[in-house]
Amino acid sequence: MKSFSILLASLFILNGILHGDEVAAIAEATNEPQSDSTQYCVELSEFELQEPIAIGMNEAEVIQTILQSGAKPIETIRLIAMPNMPSNVRKGKQVAVVTSTMTRGDVTTRQTKDIEIGTTLRIQMGEDPRGALVNIDYITARIEDDTKGDSKPDILNSTIQTTLVCVPGKMRLVSTIGSKQLTAVVVTIHECNRTETNPSK
Repeated sequence: MKSFSILLASLFILNGILHGDEVAAIAEATNEPQSDSTQYCVELSEFELQEPIAIGMNEAEVIQTILQSGAKPIETIRLIAMPNMPSNVRKGKQVAVVTSTMTRGDVTTRQTKDIEIGTTLRIQMGEDPRGALVNIDYITARIEDDTKGDSKPDILNSTIQTTLVCVPGKMRLVSTIGSKQLTAVVVTIHECNRTETNPSK
């Protein structure tokens, strides 16, 4: 395509149609981009902790405490992301929960309502001299486990929004949150293969 454009411009010059500066503009416009884009594999995990994290720990100490606690992730999400392009994943379902009961004699009537629970993760990657800029939007909605009988369940909602500078291969602490259910969220990015913008090259 580039050779064809140059040939076409040369023909126009020979016929006196184009001037020299216009030829330069055509040559510049037909230059193929040399840049390529880096893909990142983003891995976000949420751990349920049995013991609270001590106050005053730095990030590395908190991460070490989480990993040494033996806690297993209750949620792990992996997705591929590219700089300056939004990536997101959504996992959820509709569940029927009892909102009220009414008993008349031996008959109990239950009223239910459909509630959507699940997890949403939105990632926006960016460039940073220290590594990669990761904008995280992590939203969860879960039913509390200790709901008994026909009682109305508690829905545990959590929203975390933050921006971190991540170095590939190094785990970062996103948040620790909770009262009845204490959880910790961590994220790690890995640099995938670099994909050429022009596959014909």
